[in-house]
Amino acid sequence: MGSFKLLLLLLYTYAAVILLHVPNSVESTVLIRFGQTPPPRSRYSYAVFRYSFETLDGSSACLNTTCSIHCQLDGQALSPCPAKVQVLKNLAVNRDHKFLLNVTTWNGETNSSAYSWFIDTIPPTATISTKQNYTNAKRIAIDVKFSEPCIGRGGFKCVNSSDCDVIIKGPAHINPTSLRIINPATHYKLDVVFPMKSTVGRVVIGIADNICTDQAGNNFTRTNGSSIIIHFDRGPLLVDFWTAVPSYELVINGVPRTVLATNKIEDLKIFLAFNIPVGNTTEQILNALRVNRGSLVHINGTNQGNRRFAFELNVTARTEIITVELQSHLIIGRTGTPVSPAPSITFVYDLMEPGVRLSTNSPNVTKEPHINIIVEFTKPVFGFEVSMVNVTGGIITGLKELSKALYSMNVLAAAHNIVSVSIPAGKVNDISGNLNLESNKLEVKHYSIPPLSIALHSFVTAGILATSFATAVLSLSFANLGAIDTLASGSANIVAIDPSKNLHGMVGHLQVFVLSDWLSVNQPIEYSETAKGLRWLIPHQKLPWKKDSASVWPNHIYLAEEELATKLSNIPEGWPLNKKTSDAIDSCLTNISCARLKDIEPKPGWLYGQHNVSNKKAPYGLALDSKEYFIYFLRGEPLSARDVVKKMENYKGWQDLEMNLFWLGMGGGSLVIAHVLLLLFLKWRTRTPIHGILSVPRFELFLLILMLPCISQSSAFVIRGGTNGGIITGALLLAIPAAFILSIILFLIIAVFSGSLVQYKEIKHVASTEPWYAKLWLFCTTKTIKGKWFYREGLPSSFVSRFGILFENLKGPPLFVFVDQNDSNTTHKWGGSGQDGTGRIRAVSSDDSNEENEIPLPRRLLGCARSSYLVIDILRRVSLGIIAGAYSSKKLSQSIFALTVTLVQFMYLFILKPFISKGVQLVESVSLLCEIGLFGISISMTSRNPMEAQKLGYVMLTLLFITFVTQIIHEWYTLLSSLLRLSHPQKNSLKLGLKFAAKGLVLPFLSRKHRSGVTPSSKTGLLHGLPLSPETELRRRDRKPPFIDPIVSMTATVVPALSPGSPIPGVTQRIDSMTVERNVSWQITGEGKQPKGLELESKSEMKKLRALARASFSGDSNVKEASTSYTYRE
Repeated sequence: MGSFKLLLLLLYTYAAVILLHVPNSVESTVLIRFGQTPPPRSRYSYAVFRYSFETLDGSSACLNTTCSIHCQLDGQALSPCPAKVQVLKNLAVNRDHKFLLNVTTWNGETNSSAYSWFIDTIPPTATISTKQNYTNAKRIAIDVKFSEPCIGRGGFKCVNSSDCDVIIKGPAHINPTSLRIINPATHYKLDVVFPMKSTVGRVVIGIADNICTDQAGNNFTRTNGSSIIIHFDRGPLLVDFWTAVPSYELVINGVPRTVLATNKIEDLKIFLAFNIPVGNTTEQILNALRVNRGSLVHINGTNQGNRRFAFELNVTARTEIITVELQSHLIIGRTGTPVSPAPSITFVYDLMEPGVRLSTNSPNVTKEPHINIIVEFTKPVFGFEVSMVNVTGGIITGLKELSKALYSMNVLAAAHNIVSVSIPAGKVNDISGNLNLESNKLEVKHYSIPPLSIALHSFVTAGILATSFATAVLSLSFANLGAIDTLASGSANIVAIDPSKNLHGMVGHLQVFVLSDWLSVNQPIEYSETAKGLRWLIPHQKLPWKKDSASVWPNHIYLAEEELATKLSNIPEGWPLNKKTSDAIDSCLTNISCARLKDIEPKPGWLYGQHNVSNKKAPYGLALDSKEYFIYFLRGEPLSARDVVKKMENYKGWQDLEMNLFWLGMGGGSLVIAHVLLLLFLKWRTRTPIHGILSVPRFELFLLILMLPCISQSSAFVIRGGTNGGIITGALLLAIPAAFILSIILFLIIAVFSGSLVQYKEIKHVASTEPWYAKLWLFCTTKTIKGKWFYREGLPSSFVSRFGILFENLKGPPLFVFVDQNDSNTTHKWGGSGQDGTGRIRAVSSDDSNEENEIPLPRRLLGCARSSYLVIDILRRVSLGIIAGAYSSKKLSQSIFALTVTLVQFMYLFILKPFISKGVQLVESVSLLCEIGLFGISISMTSRNPMEAQKLGYVMLTLLFITFVTQIIHEWYTLLSSLLRLSHPQKNSLKLGLKFAAKGLVLPFLSRKHRSGVTPSSKTGLLHGLPLSPETELRRRDRKPPFIDPIVSMTATVVPALSPGSPIPGVTQRIDSMTVERNVSWQITGEGKQPKGLELESKSEMKKLRALARASFSGDSNVKEASTSYTYRE
């Protein structure tokens, strides 16, 4: 090594001599030769220069010190130098130096030479670097860079793992074959390999000492950069992602859940903590956080070596459901491992205080001592108790939690007191800790049923039941008498006396008064309780197996004067409920398996400081998502508890339907079964199927007419419920009144309007002249007319008794029978059944005939309209039944509609005057006027104070009383008239009529041999005192004195006109033998046959009868002869 340095020094000296002498070789003959110089790069701070001076021929140029020698160092001033050697000491290190030597000979020859070198005392160093100090890779490349070329001692080398200048401490090794020379002597690259069996490790990589020297001979020296530490970690990068919002534990559906909610702005902080440092900057972490509401701001000084970050959330809205999501794919750890996904944070930030509203299913004034109150919060609250409610005038008997936002409370009212209920502010709090606002003040007045209402509806109920019972008894008696008479006479003598002349009309009008209780707003207590007492007429009563079958919601909804803010105002505007979220919420509303608010159970004391306040929240259970927060804690009524309310009230219409149809089926079914059993019994006892007005389907039609309002109301109930089954059931129920009305219309068209089955005939006085004011008075008060229904020859005699209820009381398209009332030779009296209005008369050929008039088309249309009055009446009651059940709460439009249809019916009645009987026309007019007054008062009730409303209530009760009294007086008048007619053969005696009616009741229970003892027969074999139908066959030639009917069929189209002394039509008349001494030939019509009658032998007697008929049917010459054969029928 020493010889190598010496050789190197000689080479440097020789080169320097050459370089120093070349520039002056041309000009000077003196040569300067350096025998010793420092190396170009030296590590010493001194230098030794040896030099000599020669001529061109090689001889010494300076003998005997004849030369002047000067030196200069680094540009300093020239100074004399020794002749042969110059030693320089204490030279500045680590810089370039320049030594200048100048010589001048004795003869003036001069020359100079310079030498430059660098003193380098800095030892060579090397740094090891890598792109990744943290890695999860299998191998990494390291760079070895020397500060200067270090080639001494062989330079940097790495032959194998045992002969390598790179030293590794830790679970790794160098791959020698990976050595790459990037820059010779200064820059090398090689790979470090980490074992796969290790997951986490720490490796120290360094360079060995004294591995080489630089050009100046400085030994290699290690520095801090000569070693590095590499961490390898193949484990996951984890993050703790939490918020400062307090967390609570709630048990939902039996499962613990974590709830985060706050009303404090200082809680809106988001924290992240990674298990290893991340390679992202704070700005990148901020961009990786996505928040649906507000904005995040970094809190300075919280990085902690890129492992912990803190952010603050700024929100301007008062209520938000905030979701913060970490986009983990944007964050990479320093080892290159991406961060593991972290669940998003969802919490509620709510500053809105929960509002509360009190409502009740009771009216403002109620008789029920137990008042059900609905406590409805605008959003779910926790900790609500009975002690938080202020109640005066009653006590709370129970509190039931229907949901966290809906409570049902029962209050027992003190008698005749005003119950006042309210909830003060600050009693309960929501999930965010907001205390409630003050509620509205609910006031309900408790009352007892007024005695007047009890008395009136009891009186009406007793009157209806008594009248119905009397009517049923008389109808049964008359039917039995008619059946027994048929057996006795051998012909179908059907008693057509109908005691129930307008019974369905009376009940129908009372049904309208009952239905008005569902139609009118703010009805007075007196009238409302009376109407409720008569609901059995619909019928609408509590079911026997249910304690409270009445609809509790929403017949009456109490609305306080104070209106709370819109319930959904707590939900933030623009809340991003996309279609998927909305569909999910709707699904939860309709899905019965969806968790309800009542399934939430907080832990004791959970809102009073006992919650988790640690930095990293230890979750109690699965956290709620935004949809669940909205459903459970922010969605107020009617959204959040809408399904709960419906479940509570369970109003689908089925309950009201059951209340109607159960009692309708029980009552109507029982009556129909009793009717059928009665007919079977009478048929068995009398051996005849004909039973007058008890014939099928007269009674069933009567019941069906009364059932229609109940059926239509029931259909409206279930259709209002909105269920598919309810709509289908309601439509099927509505088909019943629709089909019945259409059937009546078809029947009237076929049987009445066309005149093919029945014909209405009316007496018209040809010589009647009245002044205009008399005509006006008669138009307003109803003119007394004499009209009868006749049915076609060949029809069964039971046709009218079966179907007469549809038309027998009404006028029809008339055929007029003209009678001259000024003819003094004749007196006129319509033959027939008196009040019944039906008859049967047959036209036969005659030499002298009377004629009936065919009326013009307008008059016929008017008659058709009159006979359609029953359809109008049924349509009105059906429509009132529909609107009574179609609305959940009473509305003014219902009363307006009811008033309108009632006015239409009254105008129809007043203008057309459809009833034959003046009495029926009068009572119908009075009833409709009372109903018009009732609905008019109901409309005006909305703006009345309680005192005025009470007075109007008495007026409404008066209208109901007037209607009932007029109807029942008319009905009892009809009943008494029927009894009196029953006694006509002997005398006009009510007692005798009752006696005959009693006999009619007991006859079916007697054997045939004992019946004659109860009802003595006449010589003709007919029952004594029984009013017969005029078409009864009289074949009594051998018996004197014979019984003949005064209404006979003669040789003309005849309406018999009887003298005032004649017996009442329909009653058998004993004719003295002196009157019929001669054989008089009568042609009598029977049931579908023409039996021979008594023959008149005298022709003059026949002329007298024809003159009488001619006087009864006098008319003008233009009258056409009726060609249709009709028979008078009682």
